[in-house]
Amino acid sequence: MRKFTRTISGVTPVAVMTEPMKCPGQCIYCPTYSATPQSYTPESPAVLRARKCDYDAKKQVELRLKILSEMGHPTDKVELIVMGGTFLAYPQDYQYQFIKDCFDALNGEESTTLEEAKRLNETTNHRCTGLCIETRPDWCGQEEIDRMLEFGTTRVELGVQTLDDEIYRLVRRGHKVEDVVKATTLLKEHGFKVHYHWMPGLPGSSPKEDLELSARLFSDDSFKPDGLKLYPTMVVEGTELEKWYQDGCYQPYDDDTMINLICQIKSIVPKYVRISRVLRDIPAKFIVGGLKDSLRDVTKQRMKQQAIECKCIRCREYGHRARDGWEIGEPRIVRMDYEASGGKEIFLSFEDENETLFGLLRMRIQSKPIARLGSEIRGNLALIRELHIYGPEVSLKHRNPTAAQHKGLGKALLREAERIAGEEFQAQGMVVLSGTGAKEYYREFGYSSQGDYMVKNLSQSAQA
Repeated sequence: MRKFTRTISGVTPVAVMTEPMKCPGQCIYCPTYSATPQSYTPESPAVLRARKCDYDAKKQVELRLKILSEMGHPTDKVELIVMGGTFLAYPQDYQYQFIKDCFDALNGEESTTLEEAKRLNETTNHRCTGLCIETRPDWCGQEEIDRMLEFGTTRVELGVQTLDDEIYRLVRRGHKVEDVVKATTLLKEHGFKVHYHWMPGLPGSSPKEDLELSARLFSDDSFKPDGLKLYPTMVVEGTELEKWYQDGCYQPYDDDTMINLICQIKSIVPKYVRISRVLRDIPAKFIVGGLKDSLRDVTKQRMKQQAIECKCIRCREYGHRARDGWEIGEPRIVRMDYEASGGKEIFLSFEDENETLFGLLRMRIQSKPIARLGSEIRGNLALIRELHIYGPEVSLKHRNPTAAQHKGLGKALLREAERIAGEEFQAQGMVVLSGTGAKEYYREFGYSSQGDYMVKNLSQSAQA
């Protein structure tokens, strides 16, 4: 049976899990089970699917595509999500082979190299329009950035958890806040979308401090992520945190306190941020303390009672609102500018008068060049980090008159971004970090492949 919400945001997510390997971290709260990737439990849905395929990447992708297709979902625009442990700390040969196997499965044929597999994917039936990798801030230096670019990565989820060095020390996280700042800056400077994992309720914190640190995420230019996964701290069986809990050294917030805190956090999140999850997907039988049940509906009800709103992207998406019976108006372009990580971020969106979101474009203006592009683009660099049209996914081969996709909204956002970059910032070139499967789209508008990016000369475009 088709689960409508699975592709309601415009792409088909396909999660692929790596085989179990030791993680460089020693966090006291992290689930650790033999024969299971770090931070997951043996009965997590993604683990069960992966074990059925012996953690073979190719088999996992093939099986997922088959199931989604049988459920009636389009599978030509795929967002590939690599899960399990700290992937970038795995042996490098394993990493390259794993990503190549994923592309081979999408392409339906085996390539001799990863580069060949990526090239084939640009025009195949199952195109990878986005590739997401999870990592730690201390495993996100220039070497890891370069490797992720070679993989075709477009989004990176950083395990940030908090912004307090004392809490990091207490939970044996293994890095500091300065590592978060460095990783965030490097990722944005290279065009990645940056999402944070955020854990209210950690040992050493309090609801008051959690809310203050959550506010700092968006008031301090060193951070300002594009997305959040809210993971209230759970006491999972077998962890050291469970011993602390049993010994009375740690007490999770009661459910009511945590729900109120999540509501407050959601109410201060800016419009340019997408909250994609509000609880870890861990089966309740493994949780000995903390929240066990889904939070999305209960926080929605609680916020309504408190007359506060969440303005995050997910809560405003056209597809979700249309499903929920909202009256949908005509979209118009809205612009928001903010400073972040040493550059200017310009968030363009199509919204109606009720702020229903039809699509968005994230553009970064920076003076720092991208080394992998060489020195051809001088002066200000305009960098598109995301272009996304929301609403139920529409197949590339079909058109739906009631859908938001394939209506020219993406083209209009792209043209406006080019105008702003050229006229306001005198940028000579526009650079896009595009998923392999979206490169053909950018070619239609005069972009060409240059290394890991799609590039367009804006000065020549203006003359033309």
